[in-house]
Amino acid sequence: MKKRFIIITCCLLGVLALRWQIQQTTVQSSPAPVLQSASHNVDTVRVTFLDVGQGDASLIDFTNGEQMLVDCSQDSRILSALGRVMKFYDNEIDYLVVSHPDLDHYGGCEDVLRRFDVKHIITNGFDKDYDSAWRSFKQAILDEGAEWKIIDKNWILDIGNSKINFLYPDHSLAVDASVPESGKAANSNYTSIIFELVFKDKKVLFVGDAGEEEENYIVKKYGSTSSPQVGADLDVDVLKVGHHGSYRSSSDAFLKLVTPQVAVISVGANNSYGHPSNRTLVRLERASSTIYRTDIDKDVVVEMGDEVRVVK
Repeated sequence: MKKRFIIITCCLLGVLALRWQIQQTTVQSSPAPVLQSASHNVDTVRVTFLDVGQGDASLIDFTNGEQMLVDCSQDSRILSALGRVMKFYDNEIDYLVVSHPDLDHYGGCEDVLRRFDVKHIITNGFDKDYDSAWRSFKQAILDEGAEWKIIDKNWILDIGNSKINFLYPDHSLAVDASVPESGKAANSNYTSIIFELVFKDKKVLFVGDAGEEEENYIVKKYGSTSSPQVGADLDVDVLKVGHHGSYRSSSDAFLKLVTPQVAVISVGANNSYGHPSNRTLVRLERASSTIYRTDIDKDVVVEMGDEVRVVK
């Protein structure tokens, strides 16, 4: 009996040794995996409008593998949201854009800086030094050691074969934070960075929490076909709807200029603000836009290629 046990044990050890040798040979002969975003595709740019409740966060995956995070929601829930669309070993974000200093747009940014190596950070230059959370975030930017860019003029950023056209602010908000010619005092929402993502001939427009004042200025500045401004063609395919669908955003004049086929509203379910406003929804429907909402559709994924399509 003892002899039989020894024979069986030796056979099992032999089988295990053979399996280990086969595995080692396979590992040595296989090429190292290429680390990239889960959604990276050389033929498309992917934009994921993340469901983060009542707040904003969007991830752009470019064709060269680089990524841009636009806003970070209100708290650490941004990390679980990114975990749905990024591979667990991906610890880099190339660009972080903070549209404006309202907590539901930057509250989770410190968590992002702790979790990821962020290379470039872009803000609008509007300060809330009376706000301890904003002061803490600014210190976190300095601690990160990333390149910090403040948008104070029209600027084009090339990423792979895509372009980011920064349209607003077009002046220093540190000098004057109000919207030019608006005649109204500064409001942090109306300092929002507005930019257009262009890939091939497809376009997505991000407007943060821009309201009527900013929209009217954009219409006046870029609405003329004779406008000399670079990137002035705002006839877009997708609109990231301003201010979570507030009635003070997405005016008829603005929608007539941008004519979005797809309108995405980042909004929390049963929020206390009444977002999105029925007025805004009606205006978007009149503009023949197909509406997606993160409170209903969860993460909204848009792929830009030869055509623009919403995928799940």
